[in-house]
Amino acid sequence: YQRRVRGINAEYGEFQTFQHYFKRINLRMVKVLAAFAFAVTTVLSSAGDVAVCPGEGPRYGDYKCNHDRTHRVCAKLVDNPQDCNELSWDDEGDSFWVITGQQRWNWKDRICNPPNPGDSWCICMWATARLISRVGCENVHINCAATDVDYVLNSYTDGGVDLAPAKECLRAKCRSGGQE
Repeated sequence: YQRRVRGINAEYGEFQTFQHYFKRINLRMVKVLAAFAFAVTTVLSSAGDVAVCPGEGPRYGDYKCNHDRTHRVCAKLVDNPQDCNELSWDDEGDSFWVITGQQRWNWKDRICNPPNPGDSWCICMWATARLISRVGCENVHINCAATDVDYVLNSYTDGGVDLAPAKECLRAKCRSGGQE
């Protein structure tokens, strides 16, 4: 009987040690996860700190260009919310929608009307690169304060399109003090 009790005690003692070991591991894991969560929250909160894009629709709730993987550039697409005429981006008078092949989805009426009437929209990074390649950086209308410049500069492609032209233009327009 003594051996059996000792054996149980020995096993119980080992179990206590084993349990203690896992409590220590769990405590370390909680600390690591907390540090990771803090780091992610810090990066996300500072990376996308942009102004409201005037004219952006309610798809994101706050009218900012910092939510998905592509719509990060706030570009002026119409002259003003009252007239709502499409801006010409080149010598032929082509609009954003014509140049990017999106005329059939032309959403200028959503830009000019409530809940956030304005002249701009959060456009795709690929569309920005194509616009710049076609019309030149000097002819694009970018709202730098409402564009997630850091996100674009840290990206390389979008929709299979090389973002180098967009990155170069954003550096020139938004980083060199030439805020549009």
